Amino acid sequence: MQADIDNKIILALRNALGEGIHPLHEPYFDDSEQSFLRECMLSKFVSSVGPFVERFESELAETVGAKYVVAVVNGTSALQVALRVAGVKAGDEVLMPSLTFVATANAVNYLGATPHFSDSNRHTLGLDPKSLKNRLKDISEKSANGLRNRRTGRRMSAIIPMHTFGHPCDLESLVSIAHDYDLVVIEDASQALGSFYFGKHVGTFGKLGVISFNGNKIITSGGGGAIVTSDPELANYSKYLTTTAKSDHKWEFVHNEVGYNFRLPNINAALGCAQL
Repeated sequence: MQADIDNKIILALRNALGEGIHPLHEPYFDDSEQSFLRECMLSKFVSSVGPFVERFESELAETVGAKYVVAVVNGTSALQVALRVAGVKAGDEVLMPSLTFVATANAVNYLGATPHFSDSNRHTLGLDPKSLKNRLKDISEKSANGLRNRRTGRRMSAIIPMHTFGHPCDLESLVSIAHDYDLVVIEDASQALGSFYFGKHVGTFGKLGVISFNGNKIITSGGGGAIVTSDPELANYSKYLTTTAKSDHKWEFVHNEVGYNFRLPNINAALGCAQL
């Protein structure tokens, strides 16, 4: 029975796509990109310092309706840092949809945590709230250290709703479940720039959200991603971690914790500004 269903799905996709390579989204470039890139190159600031980075962050924040944006090298890095600043630790379990790109699970693994997959809804293509709630009722219990998986003994610390192909999942129900079970919400809106859920841009419903600007996304900066939040402490901590956790000083290199070299280069930000 399942094999018949799988074959029908494969046949339908082949009929829709035809032969050859079909990118998820082919980028569009015009004179703006050439002008912005030329300006960036003439300035000599093409790496992780330069005015286009701050401009990209500011314009993106205005676009999505968030107070803060931290631009990074890709969406996976954005998700990894967002999870870390939200409090996900090694040994935790993080709930996510069974239908997602591998980066969602990779980011969790990078922190030493474990992806916990839950069913996706056939209509929204995102996490299924009913299935998620039933699963949490079945396997979870509250403890002194937060929500705990009775079967594995691990803390369940966060949930990652992912908006497949930019189609918003049932955020209202998922955020409500997360609230009831004390789970932090980090939205994977990598594919969803420009998508709204009841008038509010996706990626802004949780504590943090992430967006990707890979070459096949809604807009591209060549490579790039962004952490979206309205929490000033999380924004500052994200920027600190993604710039090698270096204390602000003119010549001393003091690093108080292990950070990442994840800052978006100025030349990529220039391309991103033109695309916006």
